[in-house]
Amino acid sequence: KQKISRPIPTSNDLKKETTLYDFENGDEGWGVPAWAVDKPDHVAEYIEKIDGISTKGTGSLGIYAEFPGNTWSGALIEIPQFLDLKDYDVISADIYLPPEAPRGLRAKLILTVGEAWKFTEMSRAIRLTPGKWTSVTAALTDDSADWKRTKVTEAFRRDVRKIAIRIESNKPAYSGPVIVDNVRVGAYK
Repeated sequence: KQKISRPIPTSNDLKKETTLYDFENGDEGWGVPAWAVDKPDHVAEYIEKIDGISTKGTGSLGIYAEFPGNTWSGALIEIPQFLDLKDYDVISADIYLPPEAPRGLRAKLILTVGEAWKFTEMSRAIRLTPGKWTSVTAALTDDSADWKRTKVTEAFRRDVRKIAIRIESNKPAYSGPVIVDNVRVGAYK
């Protein structure tokens, strides 16, 4: 049998896109979770609204972190909010790494879903490029391979309880902001 691969859809293919968080009016409920504060490998120190750097509007959210380098560390922010995403095919966030940041930092989206509050992270981290915006996107479709050890179902999409974004470093040391904007969902139909 010949395997037929379908083209990877782009944001231009979306028929509907809904912005969940654009940070025009502050942090909109996002924060560094209390459980991460005392963990030595979680290095987010605080968040702050940023004006003048954005992909939508004029506001964004800065995550200030202290990555020590030469060991895995992550800067995680999240928002606890019940969401029904059954009508959407993708979830995305735009992430900006300042030009002075080193190469090698990556980002993942993480969803906490269902009554068991299952922490479900992307199966791969997306490389961030210093001085550029990167869209981090994961499919929410039944055939998605974007989530680690998880089969996406309608029940998964209907019962999202938290959205998180984690910036990761395995080797690079970096002290400073990573900027997040335009957390959104989209549908191809």
